[in-house]
Amino acid sequence: MGVGVVERAGGEPDSGELVVAPEHRRKGHGAALLRSLHEDAGTNGVRVWAHGRLPGAVALAASAGWGTVRELHKLRMPLRDLSADERGGPRTAPELPETTVRPEIADRVTVRPFEVGRDEQAWLRTNARAFADHPEQGRLTQEDLRQRQEEDWFDPAGFFLAVTGQGDVAAFHWTKVHSDGAGLTDGEPVGEVYVVGVDPDWQGTGLGRTLTLAGLHHLRASGLPWVHLYVDGENTAAVRLYETLGFSVWETDVMYAPGT
Repeated sequence: MGVGVVERAGGEPDSGELVVAPEHRRKGHGAALLRSLHEDAGTNGVRVWAHGRLPGAVALAASAGWGTVRELHKLRMPLRDLSADERGGPRTAPELPETTVRPEIADRVTVRPFEVGRDEQAWLRTNARAFADHPEQGRLTQEDLRQRQEEDWFDPAGFFLAVTGQGDVAAFHWTKVHSDGAGLTDGEPVGEVYVVGVDPDWQGTGLGRTLTLAGLHHLRASGLPWVHLYVDGENTAAVRLYETLGFSVWETDVMYAPGT
């Protein structure tokens, strides 16, 4: 009828999800699962994701006295003009500005693809600094990176760095291609802005936008119909940036916690 699962996280609240089969909904099973996850939580409590701000999930959380603690927006943008038989959403691909570095820093950085065996440590340092407050991304290790490099989707040609003359990474944009369509198509591959990061010392230089555009041009040149991305709802600056480039909100995942 339904199932609830959690991932234990040392020093942080558990992260959980639950699902109830459609034919068994509105019979109290969701409330029972939510209550069970709460009662079984570790000392730091539990938070539960709802994929999509759907009326049923909103009502369930409200009835249990849970509140929103995080929102994760999924944005999308067409990379080519789409015909009427493709999935809903905007149909006309926006014009993309050229990938240019601001003149005042143009002689200090070079934009190029990631080089396996050369850039790992520099990228890990910048990733940790750029995402120091991020609960997952900022803690990636050499082993985490190695595992991603072994994935079928890994392509260094779609992993763009802004590198200083000293070999440090000032900013980066890692793109990804989903061969299954990621819910945007019926199996035709689509792109993703996987992660964009800027070293704190380089924030405000426009490199985030520059590297984002480098990746978008790469994905468009690959012939993909769509590109999507995830962005935290509190990151209003990033949301504004993506919207200026032509992205629009597709879905929003909501994390709930008890007593908030």
